[in-house]
Amino acid sequence: MFSELRATVAVAGPLAAANLAQMAMGFTNTVVVGSLGSAALAAAGLGASLYFTIAMVCSGVLTAVAPLAAHAIGARDDRGAGRVAGAGLVLAALLAVPVVAFSVLPCCAASWLRLRTAAP
Repeated sequence: MFSELRATVAVAGPLAAANLAQMAMGFTNTVVVGSLGSAALAAAGLGASLYFTIAMVCSGVLTAVAPLAAHAIGARDDRGAGRVAGAGLVLAALLAVPVVAFSVLPCCAASWLRLRTAAP
């Protein structure tokens, strides 16, 4: 029983630490940006929520790669597993292009936000 508990803690410990670290980064971001004013805090919150939404959509799409590769490995189809893994890498690269463009290039983000908030 204790070996199972140790194994669970060994897996859950780093995940819990990563979650706490991410929450601490969000709190620190709020404190630092909050000192710049309410408009800056609202902009940071909007940017974070948009980034999170886009990242979760991409993550959800790529989640399909693991079970497909596991199925191929279970069927002892190494070539099929390689094809699935390769397709997953290509898909990840294709999904990264708009995410990086939206995150890094402020002109893309500003243009998109202007289109989203334009009066009808």
